[in-house]
Amino acid sequence: MAQRSSARALNAPQGPAEFGAKPLSPDTPLEVERIWLALQREQGSLWRLRRAVTMTSFCLRAAREAVRRAYPDAGREELDRLLFAQRYGTEVANELVRRRAEKGFYGR
Repeated sequence: MAQRSSARALNAPQGPAEFGAKPLSPDTPLEVERIWLALQREQGSLWRLRRAVTMTSFCLRAAREAVRRAYPDAGREELDRLLFAQRYGTEVANELVRRRAEKGFYGR
C-alpha cells in the first residue's frame, strides 16, 4: 500500500517546479525536490506537528544561546528581557519580565 501511495504522490504535481516556477532551493535538482516533497506529504499530521514543535524548540534554544553569547555577563532576567524584546517588543518584554520577577521566577 505504501508503494502505491508513493507512486501516486510522485506522479502528482509536487511543488513550484511542477508549474514552471523556480525550485525551492537553487542547489537541489528538481527530481530530488519532487521526491522530497512527496515524502513529506506522505507523513501524517501528527508527524508534521511533532516536526514543527521540534523545529520551534530548536529555534528558541538557538536564539537564547545567541543572546547569551552576545551578552555573556547578562543574568537570566536580562537575557529574558532581550529575548522577549526581539519577539514581542520592548513594552511587552518589560511587562513579562516584571511579572515573572513578581512571581519569584528569577530567585529574588
